[in-house]
Amino acid sequence: MSSASAEDVIDAVTDVIRDQLEEGRAVKVPSLGTFAVEHRPSEPTEDEGRRRLAPPRNVVVFDPEQE
Repeated sequence: MSSASAEDVIDAVTDVIRDQLEEGRAVKVPSLGTFAVEHRPSEPTEDEGRRRLAPPRNVVVFDPEQE
């Protein structure tokens, strides 16, 4: 497989994973693990000595497959 073809495959796979995560679906990649989106609520943080409330956010998490 040429490097251009390999790059096309990687781009296609990452596009599918991103699209599924944006729709709130977890993505299981056999022999690799599972990508999912988790919600993180607001939480107090300290930045340069100032306390503030970090906004709620969604984060992508990866759970590697156990052998």
